[in-house]
Amino acid sequence: MTLFCHRRSVPGWLCLCTWLLWAQPAEAQSGALWTQQLDSQVAVTAVSADGQRVALGTRNNQVRVYDAAGSELWTFDAENSITGLAWSADGSQLAIASEDRKVYMRGGDKGAARWEFKTSRTVNDVALARDGSLVALTTDDQHVFVLDAAGRLLWKKDKGLGVEAVDIYGSGVDARVVIGSDDGHVSIFARSGDSLLATRLDFDVKAVAVSRSGSRILAGTSDGSITLLNGANGSVIWTVEGDSDIVDVAMAADAAFMLAASDMGAIYFLDGTGSITQRLQLDSPAQSVSVSADGSVLVWGDAAGQGSFVDRVRQAQGVARQSRQRNMVIASSAGLLALMLAGATLLIVFTDRGKHAWQRRSTVPRRNLASIWRARHSYILILPTLIFLLTFNYYPAFSGLYHAFTDWNPAGHSPWVGLKNFEFLMQDRFFLASFRNALILVVVSIVKTMTMPLLVAELIFNLRNRYAQYWARTLFVVPIVLPAVVEILVWNNIYDPSIGLLNEALKLLGLEEWTRVWYGDPNVALGAIVFIGVPWVNAFALLIFYGGLISISDEVLDASRVDGANVLRRFWSVDLPLVMGQVKLLLILNFINAVQTFELVFLTTAGGPGDATYVPALELYYMAMRMDRMGVASAIGMILFVIILAGTVVNMRFVRSATDFEA
Repeated sequence: MTLFCHRRSVPGWLCLCTWLLWAQPAEAQSGALWTQQLDSQVAVTAVSADGQRVALGTRNNQVRVYDAAGSELWTFDAENSITGLAWSADGSQLAIASEDRKVYMRGGDKGAARWEFKTSRTVNDVALARDGSLVALTTDDQHVFVLDAAGRLLWKKDKGLGVEAVDIYGSGVDARVVIGSDDGHVSIFARSGDSLLATRLDFDVKAVAVSRSGSRILAGTSDGSITLLNGANGSVIWTVEGDSDIVDVAMAADAAFMLAASDMGAIYFLDGTGSITQRLQLDSPAQSVSVSADGSVLVWGDAAGQGSFVDRVRQAQGVARQSRQRNMVIASSAGLLALMLAGATLLIVFTDRGKHAWQRRSTVPRRNLASIWRARHSYILILPTLIFLLTFNYYPAFSGLYHAFTDWNPAGHSPWVGLKNFEFLMQDRFFLASFRNALILVVVSIVKTMTMPLLVAELIFNLRNRYAQYWARTLFVVPIVLPAVVEILVWNNIYDPSIGLLNEALKLLGLEEWTRVWYGDPNVALGAIVFIGVPWVNAFALLIFYGGLISISDEVLDASRVDGANVLRRFWSVDLPLVMGQVKLLLILNFINAVQTFELVFLTTAGGPGDATYVPALELYYMAMRMDRMGVASAIGMILFVIILAGTVVNMRFVRSATDFEA
């Protein structure tokens, strides 16, 4: 938007209209009373029944508790990401679930510790009864645990499949546990552990919420459906189809108002009849939603690290005001544009100056359009290729370069952060260490390519029998049909510390003290990777060199023989200078491949031990796929682009081939 409006060719009125239409602040769109920007995605949220306490749980292991005005009351640090939060009705107790396999109970104004309960696997979600008398949690090992107010285990059940969603209604001895599982079942259990009800939906249940009386159960499923069930008999009351997977649901105590969040950033506002009264699109994928007992206070968190506290009345007023403003601007812009077009048309038709300006300025465009029209069939034929190139080659490349300067979220808002991603990388020891290893791999790769393939190509070229040449060439080239992954996996078996061929051979030779965990020893891990593929006769490089040798004219070879040159002399004085074009090509190809090395390290050591075999492309993969830091990954890609570009320029400038000398 800023770049668009700074262009001189864009009228100021158009920039103003565009800003009014699209640059409304998030608060104006959502009616948020306040927002909190945290340094990690807000994975879970919880609001007390009276709306006076809000808890935000993040992926960086932290829980932050605020009052209704947005003032921070206390914080808590777990040992891993926060996966579940649940308040008691009066806001005096907060149950916290974490990937560190624990459930923590905190309470009071400062979040004092009450008790902890540890499981054998990651805790997926937690629920707390209104009076704090019952706690329910689900774990990664397909179990459901129910605890009393002191954190003592009352019972647990093995569901036999994934179970993530849990909620509780009622209090005391009448408390009931509601569970949603990956087989589509929504089940209700008594405090004693007895099964009271089970009903089944068509898809995995990812989130559940229950009304205060238990008469209504809201379920979100993996197909994007939002379903309201009758808590008495499990029958479906209504189902609403969303546009993507539902990640969380919340419901007011009387089931008159409901919220649902999708993994594409949409938040649905529903009434008791299942009508979507509003659909709010966030800039970043929603992670969690919560609602107070009376439905007046809403809280949600997103993947960009923002937690929002929303008043429904103010939110509705903000949306209405924004809609009126947009309608007014659209009408004004359309009218102004129509007047400008009409004025320009009148000037061109009724004034000599307008006609002259039109003819003068339109001559070149009309000539070009006429030329394109004459060659229209040719353009139509190349159009599909051009579209595919732009879509799958150029767009991803330029998108990555641009997003290197943003906090990139492919599914939502990507704010401009300037050089922050690069500053982060300069302080990342793994990234810095990766360049040391990359430099070693570049040098070794170039040496391997410039030696063995060239020597083997020279050997084949000097064979006098053409059948021997054919079969030797074929035998060296046949392995190229095997995927590189196969070769790497074979070498993994060779290096296996228990049954690997290398250690077994050393034992047979009486060199048992030389055996080791080849990938696990930081002193030899990188060397083990470099040694893969010995004797390093790359079939592609062999063919390139062989093609260069057979292109040498017979007259040059005959002249070298007449001058008395032996094989070694001819190699240095004739063959090598005349294959410098091939050397130049393979130098840059190997440089690019070595800088971008990924699969070799990923399939062997995954960068370990420590940073002994870490490479930049591996850091790029981890940042993007495991840490969800797409902007930092793009920055790594840009750094690799600059390095490869510099290497290419140096190669083109200083490595001279025979053709360059002739020119």
